[in-house]
Amino acid sequence: MAMSDPVDGKVRLIETRDGGASWRVVDPEGMAPALVGEAGFAASGTCLATAAGRWYVATGGVDPGRVFRSGDGYHWDVSNASIAGGEGSGVFSVQFRDARYGVAVGGNYSFPTGSNSTAAWSSDGGVTWIPATSFPGGYRSGAAWVPGHRSVALAVGPTGSDITLDGGRRWHGFDNGSFDSVECVKGTCFASGENGRVGVLQITV
Repeated sequence: MAMSDPVDGKVRLIETRDGGASWRVVDPEGMAPALVGEAGFAASGTCLATAAGRWYVATGGVDPGRVFRSGDGYHWDVSNASIAGGEGSGVFSVQFRDARYGVAVGGNYSFPTGSNSTAAWSSDGGVTWIPATSFPGGYRSGAAWVPGHRSVALAVGPTGSDITLDGGRRWHGFDNGSFDSVECVKGTCFASGENGRVGVLQITV
């Protein structure tokens, strides 16, 4: 599945069932309406995510940012994500480790050092979002759970990287390098950024 900004008042989704050889527009009837100015941010490619058979779409441009959720990809609900939004700001990445537990990160890409209200977590499949107790060190564009480490996730952005050991409740900075996206496989995480920058992190907690 892929997404675009709203068309005729609803986030547009397209889907493929043959490995990308052909695509079709998903019927928008089941999509929750978008708000005026609402849009998605593609900085890390994780404003659209799937886990445990469920789908999630992260948006910004409105305050607060929001997360859409669906159990089948066709019928959608939406919740406020407790992340500050507005022009150029909102939720940039949403990631779930299973059907219940998820993290969302974002901020304002025009003010990358701003760290207030930039992360939230959910324990009910995205129905409700709780602000983190301590936020990442600035705007974060990408996030990833670390497989095999139940409550561990990473967040990356242009001013640094952060780790949570408690499912998104508290974030701790550990690097000041610039990255846009992160993906973890087993205990190894790979981050990528501008000018071909690539980082590798081994998680041993």
